[in-house]
Amino acid sequence: MKYNNLYGFCFLYSKDLRILLDIGSVKNNGVIKTQHVTAVNFMIDKFSGDKLFQQDEDVLIILDGVVLNKKELINEIKSENWFDTVKQLYLINGESFFSVLRGSFSGVLYDKQKDKVVMFSDHIGSKFVYYCCSDNYVFFSSNINNNYCFLSSNNIPYSLNIENSYLMLTYGFMLDNRTLCSEILKLNPGCYACYHDSKVCEKQYFLLDNTPDYSIKEEDAIELMDEKFRNAIESQFEKDVEYGYKHLVSLSAGLDSRMVSWVSHQMGYTNQLNCTFSQSNYWDEIVPKQISSDLKHEWLFKALDNGLWLYDIDSVMNINGGNVIYYGSAHCNSLLRYMNFSELGMMHSGQQGDIAFDSYYTTMDVNKQYVLGEGAFSRRLLGRISDIKYKEYKNEEIAHYYCRSFSGANHGEVTYMGHTEVKSPFADIDVLSSILSIPLQYRTNRNLYFKWILKKYPKAGNYVWDHIECPISRTKGFVTINGCKIPIERLPSKVINHLFLKKHNRNNMNPLGLYLNENKQLSEYLKNFYLERINLVNDSSLKHDIIDIMNNNNPIEIIQAITLLAAIDKYSLNS
Repeated sequence: MKYNNLYGFCFLYSKDLRILLDIGSVKNNGVIKTQHVTAVNFMIDKFSGDKLFQQDEDVLIILDGVVLNKKELINEIKSENWFDTVKQLYLINGESFFSVLRGSFSGVLYDKQKDKVVMFSDHIGSKFVYYCCSDNYVFFSSNINNNYCFLSSNNIPYSLNIENSYLMLTYGFMLDNRTLCSEILKLNPGCYACYHDSKVCEKQYFLLDNTPDYSIKEEDAIELMDEKFRNAIESQFEKDVEYGYKHLVSLSAGLDSRMVSWVSHQMGYTNQLNCTFSQSNYWDEIVPKQISSDLKHEWLFKALDNGLWLYDIDSVMNINGGNVIYYGSAHCNSLLRYMNFSELGMMHSGQQGDIAFDSYYTTMDVNKQYVLGEGAFSRRLLGRISDIKYKEYKNEEIAHYYCRSFSGANHGEVTYMGHTEVKSPFADIDVLSSILSIPLQYRTNRNLYFKWILKKYPKAGNYVWDHIECPISRTKGFVTINGCKIPIERLPSKVINHLFLKKHNRNNMNPLGLYLNENKQLSEYLKNFYLERINLVNDSSLKHDIIDIMNNNNPIEIIQAITLLAAIDKYSLNS
């Protein structure tokens, strides 16, 4: 195993000279060594002025990502440079100094005088940080591959966590601070970790709150949404302008990325490259083509036909470390691997949009609690999972954010991080906090989302929304089934798809069943991949369950099992 230099950083603190970090070959000025610390810089060159890898006699600071309010903080502190600004923030605010930063970031601060380490990430944990520790060391990395390399190179035993393996086979990603490895932990969103006196203590500095403000009326809510969203758009797109980059904006047939592109265009950020990946001839090709043409944006489309990107298992393991079902990273990577990012800015995504401007609640009961298994790809093996901390969240909506959005959906952006920075205005912490204060009666069933679009940006509502296969501006000609509006003319095809083509439906951005059914070479490849690795699983119950999954022929469950086997193989994980 080799240290992976896709992006990010590594940080080792140890007074035990036997504990080593084999830094290998890194770029110039990419290593800082002190008496007890070794830090390695793998950060990508994009937005380099926002990043820090620097020390003085008092502190060592590592900061990776983009900080959207950097200029305001420098002016507020009245500092001459970014390093001094961050140092002053620490001296003024203490351990949680980074809480005033906005953007997508993670990092480490080592206080040399107090001999204390603070590891942190942004409010929603969009830049994952992983750590392993004992009485005589702590090792942090923004790429879990490096944690496995560290343990292996120091002959430190590590093992497959069986319950967490079932998280992969159910949810398709890890919950809480878990990974597939018992000895490697993930920093929870909204938390930071301190290492002092040979102990790691994780502390929470931010938690979403959805206490409704009943003084907000529907018209006020629309104005609030628009104000906060436009502020987030401005802060993100101005960061591109600051560095002279062209705007890179994802675009699909959904509403979320559409509104990022549409609103930013209206605000004057017209120099956009929209990019789309999808099954060809599906709405996710048709609609973005129309929108980008009408807005006179450049547009890049990558077809996902035949599922050829599902062969790319090893590359994806390097990206997500087996922490999330691999197909999501694989189809994104199938486009990114061919792109030249030298002139492109951050990826502006629509991540979290359908939830941020709607609700995770499944009822109008604001006190309803989250139930284990909600949001899981498969419920078949939920009985194997018991020790999850979802009950710590005060209601269903907040639990969904932490158990689904931040633990699962955030992985959708990791693939970009080896090429550029990525941020969604819907996931802006000030946007989320404001929207969650709007009473549920206005937010549910995308009611407020639609009204915001049709009032403020009506032309954006005239394009087909793939969820209902017609524009949201349409007011007549629907049949409602199980709470879902279906255009009358599409009812026959919906019925046929549901009854006969559910697993192999072609009308999908990413029809896994179709790929596995029609591409026999791919299906055989995945079968052989499984057969070559199933005997690596030592736990008899887990092995039996994987075999059962592979024999059951459910497409998504097969990909979940393949992801688990790939991680066990790559990282030599034994139970």
